[in-house]
Amino acid sequence: MKDYKDSENIESGFEDRSAKDIMTAASNILVFADNTEKSLRDKLRNRGFDDDAINEAVIKLKEAGLINDARLIRSYTEYLADKKLYGRGRIKLELQKKGFDRELIGENFEDCVSNVDFKENCIKLIRKKNLIKKIRDSKTAQKVNAALARYGYGYAEIKYAYTRLLEENEEE
Repeated sequence: MKDYKDSENIESGFEDRSAKDIMTAASNILVFADNTEKSLRDKLRNRGFDDDAINEAVIKLKEAGLINDARLIRSYTEYLADKKLYGRGRIKLELQKKGFDRELIGENFEDCVSNVDFKENCIKLIRKKNLIKKIRDSKTAQKVNAALARYGYGYAEIKYAYTRLLEENEEE
């Protein structure tokens, strides 16, 4: 669990009780998991807080560093690339689904994926799904192409992976 010792300091900047209530609710939400600005807004709205109070609370939380969508984009991108083996296209789609602002994704995406080798990830995915035998046959290779495209890989990455895996299999 996260430790939000500063939540009392943040709450003290509000005059009325309802503002303190929204900060308490926001802090309770953030204790359990990092939330995007959008998801926090939605959760607070579902708890019955009005938009003006939510806006004020979000500004305070951002100033305190408790909401940082750029940091969340980086960690979620690393997770999707390293663990799920998603390609660029799918990662962008998943970030948008998660509720990140498109502009913020655009600003941070290339920096987040600069150290990811998507060609190698495509090879890892083919091996993980045990698709090496299927890429030899042209009929099933088309299905594998479509599956890899759904994972977000581009033509160049798929072609590189096929070429390399077929060369390795010929050597064996």
